[in-house]
Amino acid sequence: MSDLTTADKIAMYVGGGLVLLGTVGIGLVEMFLGSTHPVSGEGQVVHDALVPLEIRSYIILLGFLIWAVYAIYKVAVGGRVPGTAQPDIRAGQAE
Repeated sequence: MSDLTTADKIAMYVGGGLVLLGTVGIGLVEMFLGSTHPVSGEGQVVHDALVPLEIRSYIILLGFLIWAVYAIYKVAVGGRVPGTAQPDIRAGQAE
């Protein structure tokens, strides 16, 4: 883990943190502090979310967007880290 770049750390910590916050974190808050979901006279469950579903969705989507940008970056640099002395090995060449 000592050879992680800044982009690797941002993708792992920020992207992963947002996805976990949106799924696990807000899910636990809803479970422990949310409403008890009363049932109306017609048998319909009335659900009032403590954290609006749009906010929760945007948090998760932002984490996925960070992961997508990171994946595009890794494909663009081809696994090489810019600014380091790494040999350019192409397919079919011996090391």
